[in-house]
Amino acid sequence: MQKLVEKLLDISAITHNEVALKSALADLAGRFDFDGYGYANLRPGEFYAVSNLNAEWQQRYANIDLRRRDPRVQQARRSGQAFAWAAESGQDARSRDGRKFYAEAAEFGIRSGITVPVAISNGAISMLTFASSRSSLKREWKIDAVAAASAVGQLHAHIEHLRVKPSVEALAYLTPKEATYARWLALGKTVEDAADIEQVKYNTVRIALAEVRRRYDLCNNTQLVAFAIRRGMI
Repeated sequence: MQKLVEKLLDISAITHNEVALKSALADLAGRFDFDGYGYANLRPGEFYAVSNLNAEWQQRYANIDLRRRDPRVQQARRSGQAFAWAAESGQDARSRDGRKFYAEAAEFGIRSGITVPVAISNGAISMLTFASSRSSLKREWKIDAVAAASAVGQLHAHIEHLRVKPSVEALAYLTPKEATYARWLALGKTVEDAADIEQVKYNTVRIALAEVRRRYDLCNNTQLVAFAIRRGMI
């Protein structure tokens, strides 16, 4: 693992454009017997990835329901440390959601790998994964969690600095009614005010906003408004 971390640090230092960065990550994956890499930025309500894994898999993974079932994301949030994983072993692989997720991933040749999460701003995380089509890794990985997190933290900053175009980004939308209610909140109105202005029941507005929060994994209406503005939906 130390050699992989060293090479990952080199990538952040010597790649000066998007093409070079993606090529270097792909080469690094192959050098250590992985079939591909996936970098994911998991901010509340948002998701984008830089990856050379199967394009159809990436599109599926943009669906928040699939990410919610991903045992790797759950472990990353729990431990905050680098870890090795395999579809056919481990506690997560025995859960119903875990089995369902890994079965779907296996259709695209994703069966084992290592994942390194790192905390980013506002309580979010980003993750770098090297994935293999083998049912288990060829070698036993001794992971220095601190060094791995440092390397991925630098990679995250480098990707942000280069403004790397994501290979996949979650689409976001609001229905006309949802956008109307969110716009009133953005103008300083309460849920009760929005209901009065639109001449609908309070619960109509409340339920519509709750559906948006559920859809994009948002905590409250303040975050909902910020998300809608940031994505240009209101």
